[in-house]
Amino acid sequence: MNTLQFATNGTTYLFRYADGCEDQVVAQLMRLADDEAHELDWLDAATLGFQVVCGAPRRAREKAATKGLA
Repeated sequence: MNTLQFATNGTTYLFRYADGCEDQVVAQLMRLADDEAHELDWLDAATLGFQVVCGAPRRAREKAATKGLA
């Protein structure tokens, strides 16, 4: 399980997601940025989405290493 936390303007966003669900997290970030009811803006969404996508290969390597596959 992965956790992504972000705080802006007094609002904290917390996302928990399984490996392989990164595209769903990025899609949700885009929906939140597009919704004026939320404090998350497009720069925030892009930054967080980048962290989610770039973290996926690292987590896969770490998982493989713990199983002796790397």
